[in-house]
Amino acid sequence: MPAALTDESQSQESKVRLPEPGWIGEVLGTTVTSLEAKRLGEGKGLQSTAWRLELSCDPPGSGPSSVILKSETANQDFNEFSRLHNAFGREVGVYTHCTHRLNEHKPSIFACQGSAPSWLLMEDLTHLNSGDQVIGLSYQQTLVTIEQMAAIHAEFWMDPGLEEHSWLPPHGFWFADPKAELLDDFFATYGVRFGPAACQLYRAVLEQNNAIDAALADRPWTLVHGDLRADNVLYGGTVEDPASVIIDWSWASRSMASIDIAFLIGGSTPHVQRLGRHEELLQVWYGGLEKGGVRDYSIADARRDLQLGALRCMTTGLAMHGFSMAPDTPVRVALFMDDAIQRHAAYAVEIEAWQALPDPGVFKV
Repeated sequence: MPAALTDESQSQESKVRLPEPGWIGEVLGTTVTSLEAKRLGEGKGLQSTAWRLELSCDPPGSGPSSVILKSETANQDFNEFSRLHNAFGREVGVYTHCTHRLNEHKPSIFACQGSAPSWLLMEDLTHLNSGDQVIGLSYQQTLVTIEQMAAIHAEFWMDPGLEEHSWLPPHGFWFADPKAELLDDFFATYGVRFGPAACQLYRAVLEQNNAIDAALADRPWTLVHGDLRADNVLYGGTVEDPASVIIDWSWASRSMASIDIAFLIGGSTPHVQRLGRHEELLQVWYGGLEKGGVRDYSIADARRDLQLGALRCMTTGLAMHGFSMAPDTPVRVALFMDDAIQRHAAYAVEIEAWQALPDPGVFKV
């Protein structure tokens, strides 16, 4: 085992479930005689620590040759934030209670623990390519991810069973409570890059924040990912015909489906990839809902809900700006947040999301 893994401090060890042959063999129902561990996603994940583990088992073939161990982060601030919102409990809940209903869902889960220190032992999918939040998604990647998310939305559409899960909150979004003390610095940093229309819409969203939440609560609900962005999707296939695997359900909730679509397109798809294609992306999502059996939900409903979702997602900007101001924020994290902040603001303007404001009269076209 690499020395870096054995030199962790006691404070980190209380949060990070370290890869050790004994307990991994026990939960897999075999004997792990040795393992090689490699840290994954340095500078990517905020709320977790991940390793790829190559395993030697006795007898040979009695366990997988490799697995992914996802554990809590050693970053105290993000770990406290994660535990406050039960992020691991949500993800474990989705894999335990929901994904078995999805056709050929990946990754498979070998074992997990939702209570602290939390961890997941998962199928190794490192042969797939990880989406990159800084680079962004191509139109083809965006399209296939929307298709997959639409199928998940349809499967759990207004399913009363979701209300029985205490780990699955209604509308539990990490970006829905913008901090007023950040406003001056936020607009000083982004006002010029946003332009007048986005700034005006942003201020209207902040003034109507509670009313937006109330409007959202009146809409049909389903299982929502809540953090659907490029870094949380894996891709196989070809550039022209990609296949997607949606991962990291730590912000799952029971809420309005369009939040996921607005969050994905608004935060991860660059302007040049989505320009002139908003109606087609909407139609693909709506068609997936219909294919999955959703009824009594019109294309006009879907369009307005997408606009409302874009309004709600705009406030990711303030939350990300607050995170990026921390002195120990990795450079890559600061970069992807900067990109996402600008993309979300521009997206809301592009799809005329002002029309879904509870009081649209305050926005002057």
